[in-house]
Amino acid sequence: MQTAIKSSDYALTGALRSFIRGQIDKTMHASSSHIHKLTVRLKDLNGPKGGEDKECCIEIMLAEQAPVIVKKRSSNAYASIRNALDRASRITLRRLRKKRNDLRKPSALKSNEENSSEFEGQRNP
Repeated sequence: MQTAIKSSDYALTGALRSFIRGQIDKTMHASSSHIHKLTVRLKDLNGPKGGEDKECCIEIMLAEQAPVIVKKRSSNAYASIRNALDRASRITLRRLRKKRNDLRKPSALKSNEENSSEFEGQRNP
């Protein structure tokens, strides 16, 4: 899994980068083999004014699926990162589960179609 941490207007300290990498390892371990790329983008929306302006955007690229994009805001950058990664992890796992279940369905549907066509052939017009 490729990871990228980006920020155009927020200071990425070593401690913050380390926290982000630790949260990625903690939240994405179950789905990491299915993730091609994970991007973390941090923004300080209001600058030095304060308030709930620390935004974390997570973008996850999965094979043959639309990307998972989650944005969370908080007054604390660490909280917005934690919340965004937790949410992105749940969405990713749900999508992978759904894809796995969808892959199983066609064989079940095919056998049902075969059974119904056998019955249709036995009916009198």
